[in-house]
Amino acid sequence: MKRITAGFCFLWLVLWTGATWASQAEVIELVGSGEINWSKGIITAKGSGAPSKEAKNIAQARLMAERAALADARRNLLEVLKGVRIDSETLVENFIVKSDQIRLQAEGFIQGSAEVRKLRRYLSDGAIEVTVAMNLSGDFMALMMSLPKDLPAPKPPEPDRLIPLVKPTIPEKKTEPPPPQPKVMVEEKPAIKPEPVKPEPIKPQPLPSLADLPPFTGLVVDTRGINMRPALIPKVIDEKGLELYQGMYVPREKAAQNGLAFYSRDLTAAQVNPRVGKNPLTVKGFKVNPNSPSDIILSPEEAKRIAPFAQKGTFLEECKVMIVID
Repeated sequence: MKRITAGFCFLWLVLWTGATWASQAEVIELVGSGEINWSKGIITAKGSGAPSKEAKNIAQARLMAERAALADARRNLLEVLKGVRIDSETLVENFIVKSDQIRLQAEGFIQGSAEVRKLRRYLSDGAIEVTVAMNLSGDFMALMMSLPKDLPAPKPPEPDRLIPLVKPTIPEKKTEPPPPQPKVMVEEKPAIKPEPVKPEPIKPQPLPSLADLPPFTGLVVDTRGINMRPALIPKVIDEKGLELYQGMYVPREKAAQNGLAFYSRDLTAAQVNPRVGKNPLTVKGFKVNPNSPSDIILSPEEAKRIAPFAQKGTFLEECKVMIVID
């Protein structure tokens, strides 16, 4: 009996320690009454509702409090959604403000958010506190990836038209035009244009066949120390600006379904995450693009390690990427 009890206590300690370690490794950004969990690709928000004095019984009071709490939580969730970064410089709010269609679609996603029932709390005064969650992958991610970078600014309201005052017209004096001057014919010589210098075309290097690639199952990019900012659409590029990840070979439907990348604060936790499989390739980020801190720039040596996988049929096409940040 003592052995069973000791074994159960050890198992509970391992599970509790693992859960605590995993939660500490998560990248969570607090926004208002909610948060963005970049490690799971979800946003959550809390809301509360008090029982109405017009309720006829306890059951009706609880139902009305529940509806009020859900409505409050979804209003807060919309504010969290507005603070989600699409890239390092663009927030979801930028598109919601500029386009009524996008605003309506975003509100539709919010109304479809689900309550996390295990986090519901019943307070002593009869009020209810609920938490709602929304997945950033799927239809929402597909919408964000289909948006143009520059949406037209909303049209300002037209000012009231003023009726101009009618001024008395004064007849203009007619002046005779000057006599025409004789034209002097000048013989023009054709300009000699230099022949344009054609740049030599850059021949892309052929990528190795999939059978010749090392058996890596995912990618872990360690960006600690370079101030990388998590975003829905990060990029991995080399020093010349060539996209190594999030390029043309990543299907939009795969990126929408899986998300382009998840984030972690712990390198080991990222390397053992099921998203990147059992044998991930780990590279170190060299720096970020100063104009877009969500674009990770790799050194030439690290870029060479990823370049062979920047093609269809690899783990990059499946978006099996984890990014480690500070």
